[in-house]
Amino acid sequence: MTSAHSKYIFRPLRLTANALVLTINIVAALLLIVSAYGGIVNPDRTVIPAIIAMLFPYLLAGCMALLVVDTFVFRKTTLVMVAALVITTPAILNLAPINLPSGKLSDEEKERSFTLLTYNVLHFWDCRGEEHQDSVNATIDYILKADADIVNLQEVEFVKAWPLWHVTPEQIKELGEKYPYRLIDVANQLTLLSKYPFEEVKLTGADTYLLSHFALFKMNIEGRRLYMFNVHLKSIGLTPEDKELYTSLTKERPSNTAELKSEVKKVKNQLLSKLGNAFRMRAAQARFIRRTIESLGPSANVIVAGDFNDIPGCYAIRTIKDSDMHDAYRRNALGPCITYHLNRFYFRIDHVLYRGDFEAVDIHREPVPSSDHYPLLTTFVWDNPPATDKKD
Repeated sequence: MTSAHSKYIFRPLRLTANALVLTINIVAALLLIVSAYGGIVNPDRTVIPAIIAMLFPYLLAGCMALLVVDTFVFRKTTLVMVAALVITTPAILNLAPINLPSGKLSDEEKERSFTLLTYNVLHFWDCRGEEHQDSVNATIDYILKADADIVNLQEVEFVKAWPLWHVTPEQIKELGEKYPYRLIDVANQLTLLSKYPFEEVKLTGADTYLLSHFALFKMNIEGRRLYMFNVHLKSIGLTPEDKELYTSLTKERPSNTAELKSEVKKVKNQLLSKLGNAFRMRAAQARFIRRTIESLGPSANVIVAGDFNDIPGCYAIRTIKDSDMHDAYRRNALGPCITYHLNRFYFRIDHVLYRGDFEAVDIHREPVPSSDHYPLLTTFVWDNPPATDKKD
């Protein structure tokens, strides 16, 4: 066979292969862009972009792999993937920020600093099971050792000795001594422990169910006023059966096509409808929180922290942040992290947002495995000189 004949035969194959690769790159690029900005779309209109947004880390990994393949095999298609990565850079930096360590605080900065621990403690249960428990409750033990100035807890109905989960009287006594100011909201399963005095601000103007699972406190931090939101936004509400189904799909592949179709149908029926309901409820909660923030005035010091049950860049976070709040993780962290780690749901759904006469200078996730969430510990420093109009 002559060279001319070979070119004549294989050229259509090459063209078809190139077209296929280009199509794959374009589809992957479009999905990446949609997932990066799916949080812009109001879930009341459609929840599809929000669901796709949850896949952003996995789509990003796939697109990076495609870029490597393109670079060595199909160089002409690299521009498609490079363009997609440039367009989605803000979302990438939300997922995996690039910030150099700020270094140690000076003595003067330490005088103007305070620390906040936000932590979903799973009712002080130990998700590792009885065999992993120590003689004292590991979650409370960490809270005591962290020694944060403000402790923002979700999924906790009481703080008292509990032998079943190794919560000892000594731990409760030490908590009381360390945190003289506390409020336990039994109905909403929220607790605030503080070294500074505070009072709860009653929230009104919305349906009772909408107001559940978040609370607002007015704090006095050495003469400065700070409004603190403790939030636990609407969860997906997965049952143990839902979680088992998800775990089986992500851990073991079904043995045949029929089984796969059956499992996928179950996921669609059981999970997607719950996801949609949760997205819409969180959107409504976020809009109420944002209206409340605006009612406090443009100069109010505000922190919104806790379990948002949603990812960076989601509609709820975008709504609460608007244009005047900052994400402590985005401004201080280095690289990605997860804060929920059970049932193979690996997401960063705990967040710290803030605005005012102070700045977050450090935030890090603590690798404490006793709860299904990891805690976030944030350090803030007040501006210098202090704003005297913030005093109570």
